[in-house]
Amino acid sequence: MFRSRTILPLTLLTLLILAPAASAGEWVAPVNFPVPSADSFGGSPGEDQIAYQNGGTATEAFIQIASLSPVATVLHVGTMPPGGGYSDQLTIASSEDAIPAAVKIAVAPNGAAVAGWVELTGSNVETSPYRYRVAYRPAGSATWEAPFTIATETARDSAVNTDLVPAISANGTAAVGVQYNADEEGAQEKEPTGRLDVAVRAATGSWSTQRISPLHESAESLSLGFDLAGNLTAAYLLRFNEGPSNATSDDRNTVVAQRRPAGSGVWGPREDISGEEPQWTADALHLAENEAGDAVVAYQYVSDSPQSLEAWAATRESSNAPWVESAQLVSGGAGSAPDAAGVAPNGTAYVLYSFQGTSSAADCAGVVRAPVAHPFTPEHCVSPTNEDSSSASVAFLDGDAYLAWTGDTPGEAHVTSIQGARWTNGASAPEVGRNLDAPGDSYGAPELVEDRQGSVVALYRDETSKSLRAAAYDGGPPILLGASVPSSATAGQPVTFSASLVDLWAGLGAGQPTWNFGDGTASIGSTVTHTFAAPGTYAVTLNATDALGNTTTGTYTIVVAPAPPSQPAPGDRQPPRVTLNTPSCPKKLSKKACKRRRASTAAWQTLAGSVTDPAPSSGIASVQVAVYLTRGKRIVGLSRGHFLKTTKTKARKAFVTAKVNGDTWSLKLPKLAPGSYTILVRASDRAGNVSTLVSRTVRLS
Repeated sequence: MFRSRTILPLTLLTLLILAPAASAGEWVAPVNFPVPSADSFGGSPGEDQIAYQNGGTATEAFIQIASLSPVATVLHVGTMPPGGGYSDQLTIASSEDAIPAAVKIAVAPNGAAVAGWVELTGSNVETSPYRYRVAYRPAGSATWEAPFTIATETARDSAVNTDLVPAISANGTAAVGVQYNADEEGAQEKEPTGRLDVAVRAATGSWSTQRISPLHESAESLSLGFDLAGNLTAAYLLRFNEGPSNATSDDRNTVVAQRRPAGSGVWGPREDISGEEPQWTADALHLAENEAGDAVVAYQYVSDSPQSLEAWAATRESSNAPWVESAQLVSGGAGSAPDAAGVAPNGTAYVLYSFQGTSSAADCAGVVRAPVAHPFTPEHCVSPTNEDSSSASVAFLDGDAYLAWTGDTPGEAHVTSIQGARWTNGASAPEVGRNLDAPGDSYGAPELVEDRQGSVVALYRDETSKSLRAAAYDGGPPILLGASVPSSATAGQPVTFSASLVDLWAGLGAGQPTWNFGDGTASIGSTVTHTFAAPGTYAVTLNATDALGNTTTGTYTIVVAPAPPSQPAPGDRQPPRVTLNTPSCPKKLSKKACKRRRASTAAWQTLAGSVTDPAPSSGIASVQVAVYLTRGKRIVGLSRGHFLKTTKTKARKAFVTAKVNGDTWSLKLPKLAPGSYTILVRASDRAGNVSTLVSRTVRLS
């Protein structure tokens, strides 16, 4: 598809007023991510790859540099549960002709994962050809399957950009694409050919590999995207014209997309996104796709005569829809280039770009977005002006987009900032960017990942301290690792409750966690002891709140049995006696007015009565009350302080404990609706005797 020369309306590149927040989250102070140390492995770990699955468990991959002379490495892939330490799952040590040099991973929400890595086939890091391999971890498994070899170079050539790109669908279908030297110079080619191979594995299948770049045509900058069904999209740069020199600088590339439907497993025809125009070449390619198959391809279009650097993009509404004609994203200035792209779950496409003005004072990091079936918005700067930006990343929480990039702090040479911003789904403009970490000499590129617990995390290297840093937008609650709550207890006897929680980014708030025991009392602490005064069924609620106010709640049921009498009265065989009072009327009311009062919901808002234990008495242990409202076939019963939908059988067993004061008892009810109520009352003494059940039905208006 040939690109259109139309552009979006001009807009001023300015800082924006903060948009209204869509959640209670916030960027929090960065921390060192707990990656394995060099001491753990007897060598220096290289760059770390981190990805999360549902439940917050992280999969981590890295190359351990065991020795530089001779070169010796070990590939590691393992997991790190929330609040826990790293544990190896896959380790591959180097041999003379297989030296792991780089690794990348992709992880599905269900825990299925793919790891792809590059191996040197000899000890010379400059000239030894590369081998590309992959391994798969099924969902729910801690075991990686045997490695599969995708491709091996026959010769190394520095003119070919080698790379490896993993991707995985939410259904567990995995793909790894590789680009490498094909060593196949054609009759019309002066330069080596960059070849693209893609290996695909269904969740229950096996690996198969296919070349997607044409024979004798050079391709590079491969990017992959999946939808939920496992349909795969590839985008790459394809060289359509070689310049007069032997260098690649005067070659011309076009942006190509291809689709591989999961049903057929066959790659479809090549779709030309940018068009072959002799004076233009494409660069800086980024592909992103969501689970519905909505996709965006962003790229830079470059012209030498006249000199022009432009950021462009094309979108697609679904896996089967055609690409919408490309549009220029940014106008004016000296040039622009896309640094990252993403598609939200609702189909809105985002492109984060770097902009260079006609003077450096206008430079900035900017963003545009395109709702489904709509053009891209005017451009917005999210960084301060007079700032160079690069190495960006995009991630999503629901419909909100989160952006991160590196920038040069204005007025300070050789100082890098890690910056971030958010564009909420309902806002017309993004929030103003902010520094996520203190400016430093040498920060690496940030990679935004969703921790699948309600937060996104910017991961980047601090090359000065050799640490992996994590700056999170914390929108998730603390993680409940486990709780010990007994299902039964005895009245009058202490029982212990405990919970283990962790909050990775903001930390737990003060006085957390809290326990509500369902009997009007509460406590604070990870481990608490409580004594229930009376028998009954109680709902125990655990709450834990982080420093930002995000809360985790757990509810547990405990059945408390009557306490055995410690010193029962001799011969106490008599059950207690309990009554249910009829609401009283002032003497001045007539009989008719008194009758209306006794039939009102207000009169029965608090139930009361008497309770006694005949001699020899062991004392009253509890008074319990069940209340339910009948409306035709609909039953709502009193439970946990509210009237909830239930059945008659369950309602007649759902007793709550009343307050006993001497020889009287009382129970305040929640707001009553008109209707026919059944009230059941029973009393227990400390010897275990239970009174006759008092039952009354009243119709209230």
